[in-house]
Amino acid sequence: MSDAISLPTPYAAARVAEFLAEHLSWSAFWDKRAGVWRVAENDPDSDLYAESRDAEAVIRFMSAHS
Repeated sequence: MSDAISLPTPYAAARVAEFLAEHLSWSAFWDKRAGVWRVAENDPDSDLYAESRDAEAVIRFMSAHS
């Protein structure tokens, strides 16, 4: 069984970090095992959550719900 680790591109990581710096109500992390971005709103009553390999897709999701 392979335990391959996947990393985002530096550009993708910078894009997500740039968005988060301006939108403190969101959190994101790269799941290195699944190879996806996981994003969620920082509100315990919120069910806003998305995941994608594509940084731009999760940025669009967060932007649409900000």
